[in-house]
Amino acid sequence: MENKLNILDRLLVISEKYKLVTVFKSLFILLLIVGTFAFIKNPTYVFEKYNEWNNKQHQEQIERRITNNAETQLILEKLMYRTDADRVMLLEFHNSGKNNSGLPFAKITCTYECLNDSIYPIANEYQNIQLSLFPFTNLLLKQKYYFGDTEKLLEVDKHLYYKFKSNNINHFACCVIEGIDDALGALLVGYEDISEIHNCRDINNLIINESLRLSLLLEINKFNK
Repeated sequence: MENKLNILDRLLVISEKYKLVTVFKSLFILLLIVGTFAFIKNPTYVFEKYNEWNNKQHQEQIERRITNNAETQLILEKLMYRTDADRVMLLEFHNSGKNNSGLPFAKITCTYECLNDSIYPIANEYQNIQLSLFPFTNLLLKQKYYFGDTEKLLEVDKHLYYKFKSNNINHFACCVIEGIDDALGALLVGYEDISEIHNCRDINNLIINESLRLSLLLEINKFNK
């Protein structure tokens, strides 16, 4: 213990004698001057290095996004087969445009859709949909999960009821995808024929579990933008 104190005392004496802090400050200023001089003398080199670094970062973001997209699609496909669903849709919340008060419009867009055999795609009908037109959204955000017949929507949300009916979605389950700060979107599993549903409890657990996995992927994509 005494030896350690002696070493510390010596370091303090040397620091005081040679003013190491001042030395370090001088070295930092010198490096700053040299760097500035190098930039003035050859600015092209600096910009080229920055562009190389920026392009590399951009390429890595693209690769991560492609990987996450493939993983997201795989999650939806597995969920569709495990729940015997006709379709599975991933809908993401976003803002687009502003009203006269400067507030952004809250919207939702279907970014992924998996289809069973002989089921026609409808993802293009669910692009930039204004949430204020669909009261069911508020109910879903409060309950976090919904599982039931589309007929029940008639009491809550006529817009969504007729929309689903036109798409032949007669029974569905929907789960909010929670993010770190707020809701990121919703995971929807749809059925045309209610007889296809075998075990509601299993479907509930599957959808909730997969929504957690999707939340992680969506958060990563959000930070990679």
